[in-house]
Amino acid sequence: MSEGFGLRSLHPSVLLLYYAGGITFGMLLFHPVLLLSGWAACLIVNGHLDGGREWRSWSLPMLGAFVALILVNPLISHRGRTVLYYMGDIPITLESVVYGATMASSLLGLLTLFVSYRILMTEHKFLFLFARFSPKAALLAMMAAGMVPRLRRRLKELMLVQKTRGIAVSEGTVTQRARNGARLVGALLSWSLEDALQTADSMQARGYGTGTRSSYPAFRFGPRDAWTAGGLFAAAGIAFTLWANGHGYLTIYPRLESFSLSKGDVGALAAYLVFLLMPLGWEWRDRTTWRSLNFGK
Repeated sequence: MSEGFGLRSLHPSVLLLYYAGGITFGMLLFHPVLLLSGWAACLIVNGHLDGGREWRSWSLPMLGAFVALILVNPLISHRGRTVLYYMGDIPITLESVVYGATMASSLLGLLTLFVSYRILMTEHKFLFLFARFSPKAALLAMMAAGMVPRLRRRLKELMLVQKTRGIAVSEGTVTQRARNGARLVGALLSWSLEDALQTADSMQARGYGTGTRSSYPAFRFGPRDAWTAGGLFAAAGIAFTLWANGHGYLTIYPRLESFSLSKGDVGALAAYLVFLLMPLGWEWRDRTTWRSLNFGK
C-alpha cells in the first residue's frame, strides 16, 4: 500500500505519539477486559494494514508467551486468599492465576502493537525523527530494531539453500542436526557481520554524522496530522484522568474483586479504544474515496 494512503500518510511525529500512548496505556491500565479489548483493537489495525500477515508470522511466539505467563505466575507467586488447589505443597491461588493472565494480556497487546509499528514506522521515518538529534544513535537503534526480523528472513533463505545440498536440521541423528544447525548459525552470523560492515562503510563514505545533515523534507505536517494529533491528545487526556482517579485497574491482591466494570472503567475503556482506533478513520476514508473514484464511474 502506498505511503500516502491512510495510516501510512500520517506524519512520523503523529505515529510516534500514537505508539507512545498505546504503549503507555498498555502498561498503565491493568484490567483484563480493557487489555483484551485493546489487543482486539490492535488486531483490527494490523488487519487493515496488511491483512494480518505480519501478525500471523509472529502469532505462535506471542501466544506461547501468553500461555507461559499464565502457567508460570501461579507457580512462583502464592499470594492471594482464594486457594484453588495444592500442587504438592504449592498453593495455586485464583489471584495469582488472574494476575498472570492480566500480565499476559498486557504483553500480548504490546507485542501486537509493535507488529503494526514495524509496518508503519519505516526506517526513513525513524531517521527523520531522531537523526537530527543524534545521528549515530538513531542509526544504531534503527539497525537493532530491524535485526531480529532480518535474521529470521535470512535464516529461512539459508535453510532453503542448504536443504538443496542435503543439509537440514530436521533430518538425521541428533549429532548431525546439531552440526547442521551450527553451520547455519555460523553462515548467518558471517552474513550479518559482513552486511553490518558494508552498511557502516557506506554511511561513513557518505559522511553520515559528521556535520549538519541537509535533506529534502519528505514529511510535512498537514491538517490531517493536526486533527489526528488533537484527537489522540484528547483521548489520552481522558484515559489518563480516569486512570489517575483509580479507574481501569482491577484489584487482585490480596482478594480478587469483581470483574464488573464501573462507569469510570467503561469510560477508560472507551477512551483507550478511541485512541487505538482513531487513526483508522483515515484508512477507511481513503479506501472509500479510492473505491468511489475507481469503481463509482
